[in-house]
Amino acid sequence: MKAFSFTNKKLILILIILLGAFFRFYDLNFDQNEHLHPDERFLTLVGSAMKLPASFADYLNPKVSTMNPANINYSFYVYGTFPVVVDKVLAIATGNDNYNDFTLLGRGLSAFVDLLVVIFVFKTAELFEKKYKLHSQVKYWAAFFYAITVFPIQLSHFFAVDTFLNAFTFISFYCAFRYSITKQYQFLLICGVFFGLAIASKATAVFISPLLLYFFIITYSNDRRVAKKDIIKIVRDLILFGIVTYFIGRIGDPYLFQTGNLLDPRPSQLFLANLKQLQALSNPQAWYPPGVQWVHKTPVLFGLKNLSLYGVGIGYAFCIILGIFFLVKKIRNTDFSIIYMWVFFLFLYQSLQSVQTMRYFILLYPFLAILAGVGFTYFAKKTNKIVLGILLFAVVIWPLLFFSIYTKPITIVSASYWIYKNIPANSLILTEAWDDALPLPIDGEPSYTIKELPVFDPDTPQKWQKMNQMLNQGDYYILSSNRGWGSIPTVPERYPKMTKFYEDLFAGKTDYKKVAEFTSFPSLTYLGIPITIPDENAEEAFTVYDHPIVMIFKHVR
Repeated sequence: MKAFSFTNKKLILILIILLGAFFRFYDLNFDQNEHLHPDERFLTLVGSAMKLPASFADYLNPKVSTMNPANINYSFYVYGTFPVVVDKVLAIATGNDNYNDFTLLGRGLSAFVDLLVVIFVFKTAELFEKKYKLHSQVKYWAAFFYAITVFPIQLSHFFAVDTFLNAFTFISFYCAFRYSITKQYQFLLICGVFFGLAIASKATAVFISPLLLYFFIITYSNDRRVAKKDIIKIVRDLILFGIVTYFIGRIGDPYLFQTGNLLDPRPSQLFLANLKQLQALSNPQAWYPPGVQWVHKTPVLFGLKNLSLYGVGIGYAFCIILGIFFLVKKIRNTDFSIIYMWVFFLFLYQSLQSVQTMRYFILLYPFLAILAGVGFTYFAKKTNKIVLGILLFAVVIWPLLFFSIYTKPITIVSASYWIYKNIPANSLILTEAWDDALPLPIDGEPSYTIKELPVFDPDTPQKWQKMNQMLNQGDYYILSSNRGWGSIPTVPERYPKMTKFYEDLFAGKTDYKKVAEFTSFPSLTYLGIPITIPDENAEEAFTVYDHPIVMIFKHVR
């Protein structure tokens, strides 16, 4: 591919950023204010309950601050408060401090910070190009790959902390890497600022610290050796970085600490207790309904499947493999080795945990985009245009398919309209515990009686006495997602009767017969191309928040 002129290069970057913005900002109210994401819903409730403290000193004091979740009846809180506080301040300033607008404003912030990652992927690849003599096109392809990466696009459509964590963490990495090259102190300070904000968004930002530490050390190394006289400089830099990180982190989230005294570094005992409680709930042996889905997931392979098939797509994953192959074969550089050893070990660590949800891997995506950019660029030099075109098509097909879910009404809204139109008023509708009850109150409160089946309770005689009584009385049975039927049958040793019940329900062997089904699978039908890819085998969280399968069954007496 011919080299671009300087003007064309700037235009290409602008177009890539605009493409990333289009994917991220398109229809942020895709769910019509129905708030399906439980984390987003929780953060919105917390943010709505927050009030501006009387003074900055009160804001910093966890015991009195009206922005501390523990002081506004949300004592169990395991996220950083910085994204919520920023959203709250902007909501008040713009007159959007209400439940629905707070969420939409937060989604806009989420999309914005993730768009920043596109820019910093470009800037990081540009540093790689200068230092390690990579091809000049790598930075454009790397930015392009991140701009179209499906999982960050999905996260950008929700107000949660993950996009903030990812953006601030990656920017801090960029600054540490740039500091190691330029020795310009402003990048050390900026690194501390963004690392502090990352921790104030989510504590797992600490996972990036080994990389930051490595680049601080090699700043003063010569052939990977550090002279004794430079150790003092390294210690000085680490202290300065630590001070900046600490104070920015304290201002970003004062409630990670026990007191409001800026010189008291003791962590909040309540926060530590909450983390222990969260860890207990994540135990596969715990009978915690959202944790049922994780009981029999294969370590490593489950995370790899979701990342490659759904997070980035098969063509994209192939480019990542090409990038790894090229770097191992052609660029035998210690820095690259350290960076991608960190990527490998973080992936391995997360994929060996009992909970392997996709958002726990979000810190890897900017680095994977650079790998994909490397792989695609150097593959282009060794193949013809036809093969390259096929690969590019394989890369873009998945984001184009996935984008379709934001071009049509969300399934639970479509199902709710169907229910109002087809199910008689005053009918008894059965739903499932831990799921969203339908119909949604689209035009006021529904005139139905709605009861929850205790599907996640242990399969005891008492449970089934209650289940059978409710099933005999019900008129309709609505599954608004696969939270129950997608996870319970994967642990038949825990739920033998529920597993058999779902098998019979879907086989038409019960008194409940399916009368309607609503799906919104990734598709190209919005482009006039009859291609649809079912994705119900993806991790539960990938589908239930923005395109769940809804099934409606009628009791045939």
